[in-house]
Amino acid sequence: MIETNPFSANLSRKLGLGNAFGGGWVRSVFLLLVLGSARAGEPLDVPLPGDDATYRPTVVVRKGSALGTGTIIASVEGETLILTASHVVEESGPLHVELFRYNFGLEHARSVKGFPRKVGASIAARDRNTDLAILRVGGQLKLPYVARIAMSSRPIAVGSAVTSIGFDRGERLIGFPTRVKKVERIDMDRGGGDRSFLITENPPEVGRSGGGLFLPDGTLVGVCLAKAQLKLGPVLGMYSTVANVERLLKSQQGLGSVVARSHPVVSAPPSPSTIPRKLDIPEINRTGDRIRAN
Repeated sequence: MIETNPFSANLSRKLGLGNAFGGGWVRSVFLLLVLGSARAGEPLDVPLPGDDATYRPTVVVRKGSALGTGTIIASVEGETLILTASHVVEESGPLHVELFRYNFGLEHARSVKGFPRKVGASIAARDRNTDLAILRVGGQLKLPYVARIAMSSRPIAVGSAVTSIGFDRGERLIGFPTRVKKVERIDMDRGGGDRSFLITENPPEVGRSGGGLFLPDGTLVGVCLAKAQLKLGPVLGMYSTVANVERLLKSQQGLGSVVARSHPVVSAPPSPSTIPRKLDIPEINRTGDRIRAN
């Protein structure tokens, strides 16, 4: 099983019909499980310096038989925080994160053994209304690559170029460019309060849920949730915003301070957002829906 998504299954019921996205933009909305896979035989790309704040902090999240993507948003000695989608960790079963050589900058150090490294994780904070979760990994050294969260006070303009990064079907770490089509406010729990979501032009794939959405300057502005299809319209992407992330960080004492302490002092160069990329990570082979080390 690749990914369970009760969020997608229940969203249509929660949103209902009519003005679910406000302003009469849609007459009916429903969410689909993110489907698809990387094409075999396509050329891969080598890591670039700008990947340090985007691709390199991206990890695999597994809970039970469910699989998704996560983004490292903080790492200090003994504590690492990983941002993902709540529905990725909905299923019962053990929760763990898989770290690869590229998360340490060691993707070509074939003599370094023990990868992918599976580490146990716990849920530090969660909000089903925004489909977000923050995972905590303890007892580890500080990880070298951490994503930089954009300020929520910085508005994301419609038409902004962004890059979606994630493990499509758990097979390849892939980034593809898209644009913000809408910024909408939705009350997912019908009385729980409306929250902001980004709607993008291109839909995500299976396994990408929980992955980051980045601006050209490398800052994180969204978390992948699902495909959103309008009635008689195109299939789009749906992402939770950094305003929702900030609210979740503030909901649990101490999380914000971990992020502040681990924030990189020097900004990483931007990652390209105009062309799709697939990273050349030698340790990852396609084995059905699983990831294994060579």
